[in-house]
Amino acid sequence: RQMCIRDRYMGTLDTLITSDINSSADKMLNNPWRGAEAWHFYILAHKHLYNGDFKTGLKAALRLAEYELEMEPKRVYTLIALAAYLNGSFRECSRAFVKLESIQSLTPEERERFESLAVAIFSKHEPRDTRVEEINCPSKNCGKPISEFATNCKHCGANYQPCVASGKSIFLKEYYTCKACKHKSLERELLQYKLNFCALCHHPIERRL
Repeated sequence: RQMCIRDRYMGTLDTLITSDINSSADKMLNNPWRGAEAWHFYILAHKHLYNGDFKTGLKAALRLAEYELEMEPKRVYTLIALAAYLNGSFRECSRAFVKLESIQSLTPEERERFESLAVAIFSKHEPRDTRVEEINCPSKNCGKPISEFATNCKHCGANYQPCVASGKSIFLKEYYTCKACKHKSLERELLQYKLNFCALCHHPIERRL
């Protein structure tokens, strides 16, 4: 009888553990890099903004919209709103404010501040991007025009992987894949920033001979 109770207890415990893993930690277990990626792009966006490269800063910040489970949404969209404002990308800025104002956990004071700030900005600026280039989607059988800030194609649904050296979306085939973490960096960004190590995991970059 004791063995039966013990077996039932262990079975219940195994079920609870399995359920907990599947429900709350499944994504982290499937991709343990998610948290590191989120903070990497967050810091990278700040670095670009501090250096006055607002366009690249916005591109890195926009990537954070994919990490709402790993990073507080308020932190994500305040950075996107700031980067978009500094770059004159008021359409992206407007989208960020919509996201901010929809966050349920905001205090009344925070919500009021965001609403007041939005009114102050968009009473002077139309919610449209004034500094954006269009390129053609590089996916096979698509080729439709997309924004340089896009992280995916709204026409064919293709997702563009990020360059961990800059935060930009990878539209070109000229990229380097880290031998350790398997993340990608645009070759031209590695040269521009004179990187000899992966920007994410710091594994040495193996140059082509």
